[in-house]
Amino acid sequence: MNDSEYNRYSVLAEIAELYFLKGMQQAAIADKMKISRSLVSRMITEAQEKGIVSITINHFFKRSEKHEKELGRRFGLQNSRVLILPNSMKEDEIKKQLGRFAADQIYGKIKRGWNIGFTFGTTLKEIVDALSVKPPRQVTFLQLTGSLGAAEAAFDSHELVHLLSSAWNCEGVFLHAPLIVNSTEVRHHLYGSRSNIRNAELCRKLDIAVVGLSSYENAYSSALYSGGHIGAEDMLMMRKAGIIGDVGSYSINEDGRLVDIQTLTRMIGFDEDEWKNIKNRYGIAAGDHKLNIIRAALKGGWLTGLITDEQTADNLL
Repeated sequence: MNDSEYNRYSVLAEIAELYFLKGMQQAAIADKMKISRSLVSRMITEAQEKGIVSITINHFFKRSEKHEKELGRRFGLQNSRVLILPNSMKEDEIKKQLGRFAADQIYGKIKRGWNIGFTFGTTLKEIVDALSVKPPRQVTFLQLTGSLGAAEAAFDSHELVHLLSSAWNCEGVFLHAPLIVNSTEVRHHLYGSRSNIRNAELCRKLDIAVVGLSSYENAYSSALYSGGHIGAEDMLMMRKAGIIGDVGSYSINEDGRLVDIQTLTRMIGFDEDEWKNIKNRYGIAAGDHKLNIIRAALKGGWLTGLITDEQTADNLL
């Protein structure tokens, strides 16, 4: 940084301090600095764009430590976090608050140089939105499952990794493939491509996996069905096979055991044993329609941590 740049940053920092920390109006800052008010406004914006200004919003979250301890004891969880919310809160707002709460918990774990992976889901979208405005850390984000496609682009694994890696200006490593392919041969061929080899290698070095839980309780509770990725016959076949839902794209039964259906081959970078070697595997979900898949995921040891709300924890226990 040369002298001119240093002086510019110093002035930007001083103006930002007067505005954000001392609460001065832009007109008063203009008078003090002997510049125009419009220039003050532009310099405040520039200070934010250059990362001189870092704004942190501290949401109020009330936890139930009683439920957290009991979930940990009963299901052998290393980390469980239970958010207390008002009983009158609607489902969309619960999802938003749970996402913000989960983002705080995950952010507190992240260390420089870590590999952090995401599957897909609407609650994960809330987590990523909340993480994206936090002060960046130098990490690598990984897409853990194939893409759902345009219909679910907002909460697709590819989009979540792209959004967060862009917000934090760090590397995102993508899996260039659809979520479901026709056969294991197609899966192996796609993983053999140069663009996907690195994804598969880094997936085996994950420090944190953030996982959505999908229920197959009915057709309307499945994003795969509503998005047209599987049909009514597929849903019937899965229920006949005892599949109750997905944990990060692994299809499991009510006892948490993996059920492999060859006609529905999922794109994910590692097998069951490799998945369970990941130190931090966070599942985030709440609501009555998620109870069975959460319980099965815990029984099968797919998660090391659960982030949920008090009512869901009550029902699980």
